[in-house]
Amino acid sequence: MPTCLRNHAMIEEIKAGRGPIYMHTQEVLDSREKEEIGWEDFLDMTVGQAVVWASQNIDPREKPSELITSEPYVMGSHATCSGAWASGPEDVAPSDYQWGYNRMTTVEGLFGAGDTIGGSAHKFSSGSFTEGRIAGKAAVKYVTEMGANPPQLDEAQVRQLEQAIFKPRENYEVGRNEIVAGTVAPSYISPLQGLQRLEKLMDEYVGGISTFYMTSEPMLQRGLELMAMLKEDLAHIGAEDMHQLQRAWELSHRVWTSEAVLRHTLYRQETRWPGYYYRGDFPRLDDAGWHVFTASQYDAKTGEWQMDRLPVHHIIE
Repeated sequence: MPTCLRNHAMIEEIKAGRGPIYMHTQEVLDSREKEEIGWEDFLDMTVGQAVVWASQNIDPREKPSELITSEPYVMGSHATCSGAWASGPEDVAPSDYQWGYNRMTTVEGLFGAGDTIGGSAHKFSSGSFTEGRIAGKAAVKYVTEMGANPPQLDEAQVRQLEQAIFKPRENYEVGRNEIVAGTVAPSYISPLQGLQRLEKLMDEYVGGISTFYMTSEPMLQRGLELMAMLKEDLAHIGAEDMHQLQRAWELSHRVWTSEAVLRHTLYRQETRWPGYYYRGDFPRLDDAGWHVFTASQYDAKTGEWQMDRLPVHHIIE
């Protein structure tokens, strides 16, 4: 059964009041060898489950453990065919999906690996470093072949980037003098506060677990409104130290990723993967209109997003 339908079945069981759902590992881990293989497989595929076993005093040989819909063996975390658009390998990729070096994105000189450039059922721990090696070798080839024509740095742009990167530290140094009680600051927000807003937004309006992965155009449009307000407030994020500065920029990157997910979900008017997400206003599969890749481009000068459909080439018919 496809992983999305396994997840769909579990959601329907929970909605019907027949949860929680358990994984009965004790039925199969009946020998020392199988136990070792089980731990190895989970540490390779989803470290989180091994952490659950350890933190909740669960011996998988003796008792079952609860499944939740966010875990890979239910969700099929690497099966969602998403990521940055990258040039394909010469031996299998169609010519229109090649524009240079293997694994190079549409940004020249920027290479991607693993889930960065799309879902694959074999990009677990071992697959990830294999992907990294492929991308790394292609990047080295790119740099080597640049020869005597290295990219030229714009010092003025470097100074602008430096100023932007450290702006959260400046916001904190100024704003901390206005703290009125505990950590309540009227002039800046913390990375954690921003992250909590983003998580709530995506969960409630963009098909999160609290809505059983269901969304619709009105919900997504409201999500865009809230996203715009959050992006405005990111200009006033404060970082009390270098660690929080890192968190501030992690949040910024998550906001960009989340907006891309939101806009793609809004643009794609169908439900292709029931169990991963549902469009309540377009509940069915639509191969005639949507057997395509969905691609987006953001114009930094205008602030506009352009959405397109790109053909799916079947390497094996």
